[in-house]
Amino acid sequence: MSMEGRKFESRQEIMETLKENGRDLAGADLSGLDLSQIKLAGMNLKGVDLHGANLSHALLAGADMSEMNLANADLSEARIFGANLHSANLRGANLHAAKMAGADLHDADLTGADLSQSRMMGINVEGADFTDAITSEARAAGVAWDEAKVAPAELPASIQPPRWLPLLVLGVIVGLFFLFRRRKAQEA
Repeated sequence: MSMEGRKFESRQEIMETLKENGRDLAGADLSGLDLSQIKLAGMNLKGVDLHGANLSHALLAGADMSEMNLANADLSEARIFGANLHSANLRGANLHAAKMAGADLHDADLTGADLSQSRMMGINVEGADFTDAITSEARAAGVAWDEAKVAPAELPASIQPPRWLPLLVLGVIVGLFFLFRRRKAQEA
């Protein structure tokens, strides 16, 4: 059953539709709904209209969210992992303290989006527009900002490994050295 243009009025209506029709809401109109803390994983959400929706604390994982309209949506503290947001409209979206990893923002429009205190790892930003995006206290790793159509005016700081990590690595290496040495002594 095609969801193209179908307007949903409540979270409950969405959940009932998903139970009946599987994981496909492509083209549906979910604008303005309170979907805070919702978990949408492995779904086809291509072209869904979520402008002005509340997706705070949501989990969006492994979903096709290409061409989605998230203009002025609240995605604060959302977790976005492995999602395809190719050509998505995120103009004015609130992504404050959101965590994104492995997401594809190719050609996405993040003009005026609030990315403050967000964490971004391994994000594809090729052709993405970050004009007037707010990135204060944001952190990023594995993001090629030079591939963006317009990079943020203030690039997020690099995510630094914890100070104890080198000691852990050294401890593992020393432990393996003594383990192999002990095995070699037992074989002799």
